[in-house]
Amino acid sequence: MRHFLTLRHPNGILRDRSETAEGIHRLKEEIAKLTEQQTEALGTATCLRMATDEAKEYEQRRERILGHVKDLKILEESL
Repeated sequence: MRHFLTLRHPNGILRDRSETAEGIHRLKEEIAKLTEQQTEALGTATCLRMATDEAKEYEQRRERILGHVKDLKILEESL
């Protein structure tokens, strides 16, 4: 599952370098937010056992982070 955070233009292509730079900024912010949530979840899990639904959310965030990192690499290489 790929998440582009409204990063893409409606026709699927970023219009210019400033749009690409903005997309990179948004991806970095989202990665930071998701990473903080992962850190909090791990902190809780070390004290208490992680519930099944929490483990599922953790895995979904991990997949989103990986997808964002791949997208970020593509965008940064396009500059």
